[in-house]
Amino acid sequence: MTTPSTSNIYILGAGNFGMRAAQRLRDKSPETGITVVDCDKNALKDAVDLGFETAPMDAISFLLLNEKRMSPQDWIVPAVPIHVAYEWLRQKIRKESRFEEIPVPEEAAADLPNPIRGEQGQVFASNATWRCPDDCPEPEDVCTVTGEPRPQILCNTLSAMTVPGFRSVAIVSVQMAPGVGGFQLVAFRQAMTEILAEPGKILFSTACKCHGVLHAFRWRPADE
Repeated sequence: MTTPSTSNIYILGAGNFGMRAAQRLRDKSPETGITVVDCDKNALKDAVDLGFETAPMDAISFLLLNEKRMSPQDWIVPAVPIHVAYEWLRQKIRKESRFEEIPVPEEAAADLPNPIRGEQGQVFASNATWRCPDDCPEPEDVCTVTGEPRPQILCNTLSAMTVPGFRSVAIVSVQMAPGVGGFQLVAFRQAMTEILAEPGKILFSTACKCHGVLHAFRWRPADE
């Protein structure tokens, strides 16, 4: 479990999960600056009352607008019902290149536990067939609920995934507090650099040890 030091934390979403994450992270690291981001000003009232900095903006718009002033070590905690890293990456690539979303190939989905196909052709995967406790400490070797070894370490599976014709790029979700996962901005930028190193078809995922989401797309330079 990682404890932020002087880095800032940006929590994207002011719903139940976002506010729970904000309070747990403040309890764990009181000196860290925490900003709660939500496009619904009414949803931010609790954050204001609790003394958090707030930003009344759409989550992805906030990242795109503020990325240059953020430190690479700043933390992003997704608490909105979208694949934040993918949406950020998709909008960045579309500004300079040709981007085409494609369904995740079946051979990739077949390697994942309990896969569920989403409306965009993405695949959600989870080691669990139950609702996990919201304060799971993500033990290193076993599942909190069963006490038994996980069927697989999902972030490792996705990071090592090989499908003919695709390159796989994965970001690992880091547990920052019980039940709270996040990513440093530098991880987003490293993923972008890896993707832009070569045009073609990409499998892009984010995951912790037990849960993850996988998208597929192709990109090529705008002048091709």
